[in-house]
Amino acid sequence: MMSMNTIDRVDSDTLEAATALDPNDLGHHFHFGFTTPDIQFMETTEPVEMVGQVITVRIPPEDSTMVHKATEIAEPGDVIVVDMQGHTTNAPWGEMTTRAAIESGVTGAVIDGSITDSREIDELEFPVYARGKSARTTRLHGRGGEINSPVQVGGSVVNPGDIAIGNEDGVLFLRREKVDEAIEYCKEVKSQEKQTIEKLENGASLADLTAANELLDQAGN
Repeated sequence: MMSMNTIDRVDSDTLEAATALDPNDLGHHFHFGFTTPDIQFMETTEPVEMVGQVITVRIPPEDSTMVHKATEIAEPGDVIVVDMQGHTTNAPWGEMTTRAAIESGVTGAVIDGSITDSREIDELEFPVYARGKSARTTRLHGRGGEINSPVQVGGSVVNPGDIAIGNEDGVLFLRREKVDEAIEYCKEVKSQEKQTIEKLENGASLADLTAANELLDQAGN
């Protein structure tokens, strides 16, 4: 069975505001939505700041028909997220899917599986995250697949229309209703970090600033 759904688009102002978000800062605040370390940045461009609204794709092993379709229907600012249901032998993403995605304005791809043509993707400077690389690729069989249904990628449930935020250290999938909260939190964190850096440069103890010493005192250490 093959199915395709649409997503509710966020407005351009929300997507633009999301470009200021740092997944590392948000790692102190949110407990869910992060991929596990198994999903690695494939070092296909440096530096990387990937932000976009998610198009999800779930495919059966060895059949990338719906991945090709996703590159066609994607809109500028989208991130394509592919769930291979645990299969890593055959790579569904390579040079041609990357070129097609770029032409559609896609800002990155997250593959819970393998990629191929890593050298060519690097030359195209396109951000890709995956579990690894493989010279063995998928085929087009038309056996099944879904576009824009909830998927699981890197241990995280990803919904179509979520906001993907990625850097060299990993990817966060943020529910659209959490974007404003994330923006305000990051503003606070950046202000606090600036003050902390200044204090550290002036000789302050990090353990004092973070109250780690206070916790140790309470524990009797």
